[in-house]
Amino acid sequence: MKRNLLILITPLLMLLSSNAFAEVQAIFNYKQFQIPGKGIYIENYLSFVSSSLKYKIPTSDKLQARLLVTQLLKKNDSIVDFKKYNVLGPVLIDSVAVDFKDQQRFFVESGLYELEIQIQDLNGNSKPIVLNKFINIKPYDLQTNISDIEIIDYLKKTEKKNDFSKSGYDIYPMVSNYIPTEVEKLAFYYEIYNKNKFEKVLIKEYIETFYGSKLLPSYINRSVKKLNSVTPIIHAFNIKKLPTGNYNLVVELRDSNNKLITKEKVFIQRVNVDSKPVVVNNKKEPTLTYGISDDSLDYFLGSLVPIANTLEYTFLTGNLDKFNDTLKEQYFINFWQTRYGVDGVSEWEKYRAKVKEVEQRFGTKTRRGYETDMGRVFIKYGKPNDIIEKLNEQGTYPYAIWHYYQTQNRSNVIFVFYHTTAVAREFELIHSDMPGEITNRDWKYLVNMRVGGKDNRVEEDARRMR
Repeated sequence: MKRNLLILITPLLMLLSSNAFAEVQAIFNYKQFQIPGKGIYIENYLSFVSSSLKYKIPTSDKLQARLLVTQLLKKNDSIVDFKKYNVLGPVLIDSVAVDFKDQQRFFVESGLYELEIQIQDLNGNSKPIVLNKFINIKPYDLQTNISDIEIIDYLKKTEKKNDFSKSGYDIYPMVSNYIPTEVEKLAFYYEIYNKNKFEKVLIKEYIETFYGSKLLPSYINRSVKKLNSVTPIIHAFNIKKLPTGNYNLVVELRDSNNKLITKEKVFIQRVNVDSKPVVVNNKKEPTLTYGISDDSLDYFLGSLVPIANTLEYTFLTGNLDKFNDTLKEQYFINFWQTRYGVDGVSEWEKYRAKVKEVEQRFGTKTRRGYETDMGRVFIKYGKPNDIIEKLNEQGTYPYAIWHYYQTQNRSNVIFVFYHTTAVAREFELIHSDMPGEITNRDWKYLVNMRVGGKDNRVEEDARRMR
């Protein structure tokens, strides 16, 4: 039976890429705050995916990523503000690359804006990627208002004021709305703006299901606060036992008569392999559809592994059988919408065609096409520009060298595959000079182990690819 997966959520974050999986990748999000007497401002968050960046030696013997970021804030086709600046990633230690964040602030008035972000990898000598995002700034026109809710990755007391400083803390945001199993505390920050000082309010913080708005009794916090003109709040829920599912984190303000003054909410997607999912009566409103049959849902979830980030990889290679089809669908939808918003369906169709091609070319009786090394590389890096195949060469194991002139901001990249048995002619990746892939300086020796380890023909093939 064919099931149409429905787009249900439009999160405020998006993975930036000028073409699918081939350029700099960064997750974007923003939040709205206010400084009374000065105005509304937005914080723009970028979390750069380290595996998509190129690392070079700047001034010492250490490797470091270097980016040029331009942000243009537009209203009615006119630029109202802009920022152009360099971002330096953390210096690599023991060749381990980690994701890193950038935060910028714009003061704005209420209304609809277009934000254009350009990111260029200065180590890669490639064209900048570009994202255009519409941002709707709400007015703070009530007597009492709540800012956007910012999910916290980590925080510390401010020692020297910087772009991440608010209310005496350096608050580093969790840019994505995806909360993996290993995150056991859902920490968040928001501000309450009040025009009359010293008014008392009841603050109710809780987690509800995204579908049906079912309040979860284990995740409710109530407190009474006497408000200043700005009252910052930091709180956290222990979510170690929060099941996999889609939720809203909600903040309500109520007066002394328990009448609702105002409320704010933010969407989160929890993946928890250690807890059973919450079962609710979902109300789905279709907009666009992904056409996937019930019996192929696991197959296509598995096909996302070659392009998944670290957190997504952990989920996709975990115990998917613990989750029902509804939660799998929700995860699949959010995977594509997080990256491409309303273009998620069209980008998925392009990717699906690539998965089909890989299945036909590299699939075996025991492994799906995207599970093979050649299939994974083909999906992640695209079609190679040049291929050498020596399948029946006397004295060597069958091997193939794939050469890419340019892929993921890197030039002149090779992948070397071979197989050692005639039973399953599935090629194994034994060497590449792409960062993050297996590197084996003795790969020529492995290919030639059939004759003792050396053969000039393999050397000639490797040189030709350069």
